Amino acid sequence: MRSGSRAFPVPFESHLPVRLRWIPSALAIIVVCIPVVVASRSANTLAGSTTEVLATSAVVAIVLVAALVLRARYPRSTAAVAIAAACAAVLLSSLALIGPGPVVASTLTVMITLFGVGSRQGRMPALILAGSGIVAIGAVVLLAPPPESRGIESLVLLVALVGLAASGGVAQYNGRAFIQSITERARRAEETRESEAERRVAEERLAIARDLHDVMAHQIAVINLHAASASQALRTRPDDAERSLTTVREAARTVLGEIGSLLTVLRSADSGHSVTLAPTPGLSHLPQLIDEFSKAGLSIEQRTVGTPFELDSLRDIVAHRVLQEGLTNAHKHGGDGTALVQLDYGTDSLGITVTNVTKPRRDDRIVVESGHGLVGVRERVSSVGGSLETSFGPGPVHRFVVTIPFDSSDSGPQS
Repeated sequence: MRSGSRAFPVPFESHLPVRLRWIPSALAIIVVCIPVVVASRSANTLAGSTTEVLATSAVVAIVLVAALVLRARYPRSTAAVAIAAACAAVLLSSLALIGPGPVVASTLTVMITLFGVGSRQGRMPALILAGSGIVAIGAVVLLAPPPESRGIESLVLLVALVGLAASGGVAQYNGRAFIQSITERARRAEETRESEAERRVAEERLAIARDLHDVMAHQIAVINLHAASASQALRTRPDDAERSLTTVREAARTVLGEIGSLLTVLRSADSGHSVTLAPTPGLSHLPQLIDEFSKAGLSIEQRTVGTPFELDSLRDIVAHRVLQEGLTNAHKHGGDGTALVQLDYGTDSLGITVTNVTKPRRDDRIVVESGHGLVGVRERVSSVGGSLETSFGPGPVHRFVVTIPFDSSDSGPQS
């Protein structure tokens, strides 16, 4: 496993153009090689021959240059190699086999590689390698002959230099990590805003689709039924045909007016202007709703069980839309032109039941239960924690049953 795999966050060299990424390594190599070159001029003052001293210094320099060249790819391995080279340089210097130049160069290499570990991989790897380097090099400094090389001052300077290099790299790592975390949070916040905006648009589209269905379904059903009646009665019963056509005209005028109001609201919302909305229908509009269906030819019987009381606005709207859809289905699919509406006010819920006799067709169940209206009703009812059930039987009887649980904001049964 490579010890130098790229870690989070990305080091600064990766942000340089490709043609310039060699510059930091070149500068580091120059800085390290200068002491070796300078020290080679004084090789004749050491214990070994000039050739031996230069060869040893060259080997140390090659190892240090290799560590610097490969430090970006193998940060921990090159730091360990630099520490080993520094120990060897201190030992050889104490034996007067090389000059002080390689010692200075190896110390600089240890600092550069430890800075790279801290900058690329964070606090813990840098702390472990820095501690290991201090212990290893410090032991050689204190124990290597001759006695003149031993000194607390050298150990203190070593600790200061190594600690400074490692802490500087960790500080750079933490700074990049902080900046990258801020950038990531900003990006996620932007994505969250976009997803929230898309969700709201989807919800608004769904609400518009529901409102359009609620506005149009009943009136279009009325227009369809009375247009068929008018065409059948046009020759033999002109008075009935005229009444049916009058109903068609009134239903068309109503649906056009309601669609126009809805479009006005949408355009006003898009332009940022306020608009005065019509009162939202609720259970208080049930007599008007029954009257509309009665004019359309549906005979409705209403029953109320329990003590009626006022619902909160959301549940009141849902109850009205449920009744509107149930009566529309009874009018559209009913077989005898009658429907029974029953409101059951319980202690914790309101039950709404619409019962009618369906037309004698084998696909009644498919026709009644597969419409978009029922899908919209289920969504509306589920939004307030309620439930919808439809059932057939006995015989051609169809039941449309909705349960709407009460909310703590409801006013409760009236005395």
